[in-house]
Amino acid sequence: MFLFTTIAYGQNIDFESFGKGKALKVSGGISANSVFYNANQQTGREAFTYFLQGNLNLSLYQFSMPISYSYSNQGALLNYNVPFKFNRFSLHPKYKWFQGHIGDVTMNFSPYTLNGHLFTGGGVELTPKGKFKVSAMGGRLLRATEDDDEPNTIPAFTRMGYGLNVGYEHNKLALNVIGFYAKDQMNSISTIPEEKGVTPKENLVVSLGGAYKISEDLDIIAEYASTAITQDLRAEDSSNGEGLASLLFNDKSSTEYHKAIKAGFNYSFKKATLGVTYERIDPGYETLGAYFFNNDFENITLNSTTMLLKDKLSLSFNIGYQRDNLEKQKEQSTNRTVGSVNASYTASERLTLTAMYSNFTTFTNARLDQFETINDDNLLDNANEQFDYKQLSQNANINVNYILAKSEKNQQNLNVNYALADVSNEQNGIVRIGNASTFHNANVSYSLVFPKKKTAITTAINGTVNTIEKENATTWGPTLGVNKKFLDNKLNTGFAASYNSSTSKTSFTSVTNFRINANYVYKDKHNFNLNGIQLFRNSTSNYGKELTITFGYNYSF
Repeated sequence: MFLFTTIAYGQNIDFESFGKGKALKVSGGISANSVFYNANQQTGREAFTYFLQGNLNLSLYQFSMPISYSYSNQGALLNYNVPFKFNRFSLHPKYKWFQGHIGDVTMNFSPYTLNGHLFTGGGVELTPKGKFKVSAMGGRLLRATEDDDEPNTIPAFTRMGYGLNVGYEHNKLALNVIGFYAKDQMNSISTIPEEKGVTPKENLVVSLGGAYKISEDLDIIAEYASTAITQDLRAEDSSNGEGLASLLFNDKSSTEYHKAIKAGFNYSFKKATLGVTYERIDPGYETLGAYFFNNDFENITLNSTTMLLKDKLSLSFNIGYQRDNLEKQKEQSTNRTVGSVNASYTASERLTLTAMYSNFTTFTNARLDQFETINDDNLLDNANEQFDYKQLSQNANINVNYILAKSEKNQQNLNVNYALADVSNEQNGIVRIGNASTFHNANVSYSLVFPKKKTAITTAINGTVNTIEKENATTWGPTLGVNKKFLDNKLNTGFAASYNSSTSKTSFTSVTNFRINANYVYKDKHNFNLNGIQLFRNSTSNYGKELTITFGYNYSF
């Protein structure tokens, strides 16, 4: 015997609300942008592209119908095929606690299930007053794309996906159950391009999550996700399933089962917070509801924030440890520690200082086969076999901002910024020549604003020194910019010029560019903008110039 429990919602239409307020409201905005590009060298960039976007919101009493679209000629300019759309159109009808999604849309359930994947179909979000919230979706994740002679073509089967997210909230407890299913249609393309690693797949993901507020200052969160993914639907049936998802999945010999776990707590006390998070994702974990997934890692992080010196000093830090090769399947294992500190100090109304430091240390150790070691007859390769690799990465940044003057006549500001990036590779305790690099960057800028004249002038000088091995590469250059408003602030114009030169032992490059921009607002609803960049690049090997002009129009109503 089977027992099924079903939760049903009925839409209570409030007829008394009709006739109150404005019957029909129309609002929204449209935008059109075009880019013209010209260069004296081959860059692979199209000479002219355009983008059309807009949103329209129609509302009738308590009903509303947001409409959005995005259209461009980018997709038509490609000489190869892809299984997704560049142009999109969607409807989002809404009435009280009912929200619909129709067309080319995205929905997010959780990072381990459905996470931002575009689909063509429909979805709903039900958020009535009470303990339960429900979201559901269904549609095409990928469209059928035949393989052709173009190497950049991305062949794909028609892939359909379906998802359900049920949430429960009561007092201090919140629970969440998610199910996501996707399957390729094997007959949607004529040939299966196995040489590109494309095979028909099927996937089921089940996730259980929750949060509990122990007190006003302490709460805990947790999520467990189980995925079952068949890498090739043509494989034979099997019965080796494991995990929560296997209970509802048709197992095959190419089916893989993986899990993901995340848990943590956050504690607040006085003006400080403390949080600890643990996350583990099995090797090979993936879901067809996301475009990319990091897996085969385990990490634990500790973070905290606090305020000191009468709230003038803000401090935050983050410390973490991560390792991979969880199932000892790789020849090398990597673990790393991460630490960062951020500080912001408001010394006075005029002086603000901020600083940041982070340290990333990655360790890699080779895992040798014991039989290869026993049978090894080469006594000269011990140094290579005892491989112990460490990568050290340090980043620091200091910023000082000082207001020199602030009056009705003029405002002056000085900003100084310094950044350091240092990376070194250590092998068996030694950092060899060529395995370290240091990057220094310094910037000083001064701005002068005349509020009554609606004019702003900015000058800056920027310099970098990059050291790799024994060679130094330097880049420096000044920048000058002027902004001016006209016609009662309706027309905003700007001009900027900059020059920078890069020098090393083997090459010299100088870049000069001029920028102009203008923005005009007509009757508060029409916005016109024009931008132009002329760039000249001169190096020891060639001379190049590029011109980019962008024109845009936005209308809101």
